[in-house]
Parts: sequence; structure tokens; C-alpha cells
Amino acid sequence: MAPPPIAAHTMPPAMAQLGGSRRGMYTDGGPPPSPRFPGQGYYDGTPPADSSSRHFFIKSNQPTFDEDHMVKEVQNIFNRICKDGGDAMSRLQFFTALTTDATVRTFLLPGHDKQTLMENEDGYEAAHHLFNDIARGRQRVHFKVFVEHFRHSKAGASNANELRAVFDKLDTNRNNQISRYELMYTVKTDPAVAKLILHDWDMEEGEEELSEAVDRVFQSIAGDWNSFDFADFVAYFRGTKTASLQTNFRNIDRRQVRVLIVGPGFGAKINPLQTQVVANAGFQLSWVHDVPNPEEAQFDFLPHVSRIARAIQENQPDLVMAGSKGGAYCVALWQMGYWRGPTVLINAHPTCNQLLPDVPIVICAGDQDQTYPRPRHELEAMIQTGTPNKCFLYYSTSSGQLASGHTPRVGDQHNMATICQFDTLPRLMEAALQPQPEVAIMKSWRDRLTPQRSEAEGLLGHTPQKFRQYWVGFKREHLRNQDSQFLYTVQPQTTEFRLVSTIFLSGSIDPSTYGFNQAQWERCQIFQIQRVENPTQEENGTRPYFDTVKKSCARMGVEFIPSVHTRWLFHGSNAIDSILSNPVHGFQPLTSGSAGAAVWGRGTYFARDAGYVASGPFCGQPQPDGTRRMLLCYVTTGMSCAGSPQHTGILPIRQEPHRYNSTVDSLASPEVFIIQHPGAAYPAYVITFRGL
Repeated sequence: MAPPPIAAHTMPPAMAQLGGSRRGMYTDGGPPPSPRFPGQGYYDGTPPADSSSRHFFIKSNQPTFDEDHMVKEVQNIFNRICKDGGDAMSRLQFFTALTTDATVRTFLLPGHDKQTLMENEDGYEAAHHLFNDIARGRQRVHFKVFVEHFRHSKAGASNANELRAVFDKLDTNRNNQISRYELMYTVKTDPAVAKLILHDWDMEEGEEELSEAVDRVFQSIAGDWNSFDFADFVAYFRGTKTASLQTNFRNIDRRQVRVLIVGPGFGAKINPLQTQVVANAGFQLSWVHDVPNPEEAQFDFLPHVSRIARAIQENQPDLVMAGSKGGAYCVALWQMGYWRGPTVLINAHPTCNQLLPDVPIVICAGDQDQTYPRPRHELEAMIQTGTPNKCFLYYSTSSGQLASGHTPRVGDQHNMATICQFDTLPRLMEAALQPQPEVAIMKSWRDRLTPQRSEAEGLLGHTPQKFRQYWVGFKREHLRNQDSQFLYTVQPQTTEFRLVSTIFLSGSIDPSTYGFNQAQWERCQIFQIQRVENPTQEENGTRPYFDTVKKSCARMGVEFIPSVHTRWLFHGSNAIDSILSNPVHGFQPLTSGSAGAAVWGRGTYFARDAGYVASGPFCGQPQPDGTRRMLLCYVTTGMSCAGSPQHTGILPIRQEPHRYNSTVDSLASPEVFIIQHPGAAYPAYVITFRGL
């Protein structure tokens, strides 16, 4: 039975928006120390520079737009740009203010500093496009136009339903993508759309001027693409579109990271392995043990929250972590403004339903948790309340059953076993210190491979262009129009043979959950490696899907990283020949599952380790000589979430309207990847072997 919820009168009131000063909240009355990691912070009572038009701590469903306040704020920014007192700004004044005035820069282009604007091409482009967005084709911007831009950005265009209605008007061919032609056509034929897109543009002006103005808007929304989707449209009008997708992931020295752990609920005695894993990871740890169980109804909650706040001030942590009931204290710290830095919550407390904006947060949960049972969709909805890309749900879920009745994987209970394996909890802690925790975890999957395999994969290539480096058929004029030859023998003693065989025989530094013997597998004998050269399949299926996923990642604000969003994986089948010869798509995910059952949902299944494929009933029937065949495939996995037997081919939404691209059996150290799109995988090599 779950413990009773915290009594309402003992909880501090949620601070939906900053109101009044909270200086003196710390015992010494002075400001807290400066953070050492991006996203970390201690609240000193001063509203952040960009908090005037949005909630800063706990989001609210109530409207926050205050037009009078906005006009005064915009007037101040306008005056700082036009220092000469003029009534219109030039492009030069605009750029000068951005590079010399931090207040102007923070208001107009949050996230950019002086250096990125002056030296980085993406920063310069962001400023350039912003001026075009405001000016709408004019050379100078009057105050009326300037304030109208922000009125539309912060008020009239803030409602998603209104934006969807406008987007649907633009989408004349109903393909959920807006082309340049569609934008131009709708602006010319619909005055309401024209007013939203071009503000106070005079529609009587010349055709050429109108075309140029629409082109500038289109480029600002679509960037380098030839169309834009609803997510681009919303990001543009809400001012959240970013120019640069390069994410600065850092190599973190755990010995330099200070971690504060809230003791109650972390399981120092009940779950000692969890404490041991953290202690052995090398972080600088400090604990707050001397606070009571927050679920006890009869005590004053606030003094104990203040005690943790004092510990934060004294220890200056880079990360705060709590488990189970201790998560209630973290929620209170957020609500009262004592902590707004990187946070890890294990078995998030039921009071945690709303996440901090602009803060990296990692939530850990299992589908077998009987203490705080929460359905997956509820946890995913909670993650959506945080800032996109900054919050990550580590979800340990159970697979479906095989025909034998066996369940290959069982999700975590309240004492989460999977985070105590494979260095997972320390990696989650590191991920919370990175700008995009989910991508950081996916990057760490690559590090679970052996060094030999990682090197071999990198040399073989992680892009369609790179893995074709060894192709020879297309170089032969007399074979270019012959579709009958797809297989070319890779000669032993060549670099290509060595790379493929290394990937085939090597695995992970982690032992397999499914029990095959890696040491025995490494003694496997390879008889032949054949390269698959099917240019029509690669050019018509694999490469377009690769480009589509790359584009989707960009629109979600995620840097597409080959070797993280693409992988070399193995597949066994009785239908290898038909997979190789298909002119467009060799795999048909929605008509397949794993051998015997779709334990992680419908799709085509691939394995990280060749030994796992060979150890099960996945390779099909052996040849008369006892050899078997297996495919080494180049797979565009994109953004991956935990699989589920309930997945029927349509994966969860990651960031509206973009869905996840693939699923995995485990978010800790995945061994199985499932794709739902036929263009996601290319069968690059056929390996004939004998072993296991």
C-alpha cells in the first residue's frame, strides 16, 4: 500500500511566478554562490533577465501575458538600442546593441553571448533573421512595429489552438508541411493569415516587395529546409527557435562534481547497493540525513526544507539527488526557490507533477513499482511539463511474454535494480549535468561497447556516404544497370574484413542480460563476409530516411550525431535473400516482430551483439555444411525510447508533433533495438559463420 500523501497544510505554497523578493532566505542573508555548471542555480530573489514574460519555477495553466508590462519592457529595450533618441532603429543599431548591451541581448536572443554573436556564424544568422522577422522587409524599425512584433509573439500567437488553426489554413495539400508556395498563396488570399505573418504590412505594396517579405519569414521558420512543420511554426511565434544545434557535451570529472543527497527515502539501509554505487562512482558526496520522513503528517514541514536549503548553501552542490519520499523535499525546494539546478529523482514522489523550466532533470521509475505506482503515460506527461530536451525519463519496463510464457525482462520495482548495474546511476547523474540529459544517456550507450568495436564502427562509417566507401560495383560501367548482382566477397586480410569481423566478434563491456557466453562467441569461425551493394535500396530508402530523421532532430532542437543516432546492429532471418534484393525497402517492420512474439511491440528487431542473435532461434536453419548466415546492418535509430508490448507501430510523441524513431529493450545498456520504418535499416554485410 502506498504511504499517505503529505498533508496539504504542511506543504509550502507553489510559487507559480516570481513575486516579491526572497532575499535573506539564506541564514547569512547574502547571495548564494555562483553555479559552476550550466542550468545550476541558487535563487537569490532576483528575477532572471528573461523571466518577465513567462513562469520561472512551477508552470501554471493561468495566462501570464501582461500587455502593459510588456510594452514598458519593450520600450526600455527599444530605448537602449536607439540611444540617440530616434523613433526608428537601423540594422546597424540593432546589431551594435546586441553585441554591446547584455540586457538587450538577453531579452532578444536568450542563450547567446557576445562571443557567439561576433564570432559564430550561427549566432550571427540568429541575429540577422530576428531583425528580418521584426522589420518585415523594411530597412528601419519604428517602435510601433517593434512592440507589435512582441505583442504577437507573447500574446496573440501564444495559444496552440490558434496557431494550429492558422497552420491548417496554410497547409493547403494537408501533408503537415508548409512549402514556400503554400505560405505565399495563403498570405495573398487570406487577410487574417497575412496580418499574423506580416503584421502591419501594406498589401497594396508591390508584388516583388511582398514576395521578399514572405521569403524572409519562410527562411526564418524553415531555416535550410524546403518546408516547415507545426513544431517549427510554434517555435517561431513563441520565440523559442534556436539557430545553432551544436550541443556542448562535456567530459565530466566525477571527482570535481559535488552532489547533495537528501537522505530520507534514498535507501541507505534498505537499499544499500544504491548507496554503494553512488559512493564508489567518485563524486564528492554530502548528505542531509537529519530531516524526518516528510510523509509523517504531524510535523512542521518548512523548517526541515530550510535545513536542506542551508546545506545547499554550505556545500554548493552541482547536483541535488533524492529518492522516493525524499523527492517531496526536492519539490518543496523547487517551489520555494531554494534550488533550481540539475536534479535526479529516483521513484519520483507523487507530489512531483510539474517540473522546473530551463533546468536539467532526470526522473527514474519502473513499471513494477508498488509503492508509488504511476502509469507510463502519466510520467511522460510530467516530463513534458519541463523544458524540451532538458528533462529525461529513465523508465525500466517489462517486456511481453514469449510463446513459452517466459518474460525476457521485468521492469524495476521501487528499489530500482537496473540503475545499480552497468554504472547506470552515475551515468544518469552525469547526464543531469549536461545540456540535454536524454542525448547524453544515448551517447553513453556507445561507451558501453568495447574499445575495439567502437574503433571498428567508426572506421567503417556512421553515415550512408561513409559506409559506401568500399563499394566497387557502381564503379564498373558494365554493372551499373545490372540489378542481379548485389553481393561482393570481402577478401580476408583486408581492412574491411578486419573491421566487419571485429564488430561481429566483439560486444559490450557489460554482460548480456540474455545470458549468451561472449567468451565462447569470440571463438566463432567466420567463413565468408559479403558486402551488399544495392544502390537503389540505399538511395531510395536508407538515405531519405536518414535525412528525414536528421531533419526531425533539428526541429526538436537536437544535434544529430552519427554513432549516437545511427548504429551497426545485427539481424537474423530466413528471408535474407529477399531482404538483400528488394529495390526500395529490405525490411518490413510492421509485418514482423521478434522470433515467436513481439515482446517489445511490432517492428523489425536488431541486436547489438551478434552472439545474442546466434544463441537464439533468430538465424534460421543452418546450411547443409552447418554454417549459418547473419546480417550486419546500418540502422538509423534516431531518438530511442523504452519499448513496450503495447506498441503497435506508432511510437510515443517525444516533442509535438515529432515521435520517437525507435525503441530499445533497456535505457541502461540496450541490447535490442526495434525500428518501425522500412527505410531505417540497410543490410550492409552478410556474414557466414559457424559457432554457438
